[in-house]
Amino acid sequence: MSSDAVAAALVAALVETLGFGIRFYRPPEDPSDALRRERPDIAMLDGTDQLVISDAVLGHAAMRGISVVVFGPPEALDGIREVARTHRIHTLITPTTADVASALLTQLVAARG
Repeated sequence: MSSDAVAAALVAALVETLGFGIRFYRPPEDPSDALRRERPDIAMLDGTDQLVISDAVLGHAAMRGISVVVFGPPEALDGIREVARTHRIHTLITPTTADVASALLTQLVAARG
């Protein structure tokens, strides 16, 4: 989920090359509505997008058992460390390697059983 179409496309391309299915958030759709509509196993949220990094969205994901990965540059992720701890979400510092992204996503899928 990102309001930045280029960022969303780049992350989606990486995720798709790793063999995972992708679906896109459709701004100006409410991010919680997107989670309700798509019911993903894993939601990848842009750490630089304050619309999708909110207690409401993260709480909604937690209530539905959706694993969350927040991606973004180190400076964006530094600003959400407390939110990440509170909601037990994972972070992926970008740019990243395919191996790092694959390991994290595979771990989250395996944890869902």
